Amino acid sequence: MSTIPHHFFLLFLLDKHERSYYFIGMTKGEDTKLNVLESGLDMASQLGLECVTIGNLAKTTNLSKSGLFAHFQSKENLQIEILNYAAQHFSEGVIIPALKIKAGIPRIRALVDNWIQWSSELTGGCIFVSASADFSDRPGKVRDVLLHQQKEWIDCLRRIAQSAVQVGDFRQDIDDDQFAFDLYSLLLGFHLYYNLLDDSEINKRQEIALVRLLDSYK
Repeated sequence: MSTIPHHFFLLFLLDKHERSYYFIGMTKGEDTKLNVLESGLDMASQLGLECVTIGNLAKTTNLSKSGLFAHFQSKENLQIEILNYAAQHFSEGVIIPALKIKAGIPRIRALVDNWIQWSSELTGGCIFVSASADFSDRPGKVRDVLLHQQKEWIDCLRRIAQSAVQVGDFRQDIDDDQFAFDLYSLLLGFHLYYNLLDDSEINKRQEIALVRLLDSYK
């Protein structure tokens, strides 16, 4: 049985100052804010996080610009809160369900399936992938939050590999950093094929690639 605490995966993507916000009873104003963040996430998925501003989000949600400014104070804060909101959904939709599956290869397969399903439900695909391209060379608080989230996700993949070693699905001498690199690279490839390339055999190719990866660590 894995020794990884489940709460780690629920919270690891959220900035420590944002965690309390998403897990308490909401007032009417907070409920409005969450609805705005949902719209912001959809907009960021379609157009890119950089295109999400208080002004165009106000138009989309039929709320006043001044009202949204009172919630977020700046475009940068808005973008950061969208990332944290996306992280909460990612944890709930991808990681937590996978942790309910038996540790080892079954859990890794569940994680892959959940990641693909979560990405496909967003209009433009995974926001973390698109935002990484937008902010990779742009220093600032948004990039810092995104970098933190990605590092913690990669650490999650390492821990999943370690749990596979513990239950005997992977050999003892694996390089879990390499596994994280290999699996995330595979997921990013899946993302490109699903969202851009028209390949009728994508599901078959996806399965072949995943089996080869898993077999290389047995």
